[in-house]
Amino acid sequence: MKAILLALLVASIYAEMLVTKEYTDYLKRHVSWEVAEYEENVFRGWTVEEAKNFLGAILPEEFDYIPSVEAKANLPGSLSWAEASCDHGVRNQGNCGSCWAFAVSGMLSDRCCLQGHDHGWLAPQDLVSCDKHSQGCNGGWCTWALDYVISAGGLVDEACFPYKAQNVACAKTCADGSPLKRYCNCVGGYKICDSVEKIKTCLASGPIAVAFGVCNSFFSYKGGIYKCDCNGRYAGLHAVLAMGFADAPECHWTVRNSWGTGWGKAGYFDIGCKECGMDGKYPQGNVMCEKVEP
Repeated sequence: MKAILLALLVASIYAEMLVTKEYTDYLKRHVSWEVAEYEENVFRGWTVEEAKNFLGAILPEEFDYIPSVEAKANLPGSLSWAEASCDHGVRNQGNCGSCWAFAVSGMLSDRCCLQGHDHGWLAPQDLVSCDKHSQGCNGGWCTWALDYVISAGGLVDEACFPYKAQNVACAKTCADGSPLKRYCNCVGGYKICDSVEKIKTCLASGPIAVAFGVCNSFFSYKGGIYKCDCNGRYAGLHAVLAMGFADAPECHWTVRNSWGTGWGKAGYFDIGCKECGMDGKYPQGNVMCEKVEP
């Protein structure tokens, strides 16, 4: 028994840390993007396993057919919905694998606003607690979340079902006791954006939910155009909200994360168009709901 306890103690002491001074210095010497200072990194003190809770995308084992958009020609060289009037801003999913819920609720919140119906932030907790195909804080997938939205008739707003960053029971009434009222249903279904040109086409009408593979280095991002510098250190899949693109100085996406404003570029990041699977590598990982009901 003593030997087992000693082994567990040693394992806890030497658990791989996500961010160290040595790793930060290594990244500064080897990557082209801006690295967060060790002392300022919001993930300083976290182990690799602990940080995985800030991801949460689960790649399905089986896929039903979902139509893909048709790429359009003559798209602009850049566009961005970030920090525009319908960008509802960066939030923090906390220690809960609910990135997929923030990506989908964020997409519907922003797109509903762009179509003239601003209900503020729609509730990611509605998805975390009520989408039974996904696994709450243990992860989910954006198409599963959209299936729930369509079957439920939309999402409730944040005031009705405030975010808890944990698995709580699906709400039967709003927090103030009033009846549930749902908004911004994805009418007409959704489509997949599975190439660079198709992603640009999807972004022309508003933000879209996207999935990509996260290297350990990504947690140390501060600015610039991120490149997938894994060097054998891969954390898992993450879902975020693509907000725009630009072809110069090289093709890249502008993306809103759900790790709070203390990370990255006040919560946003830029990433190369074909980096980390952002160009549609993960089946049905990039998805758009084009028409949103008020």
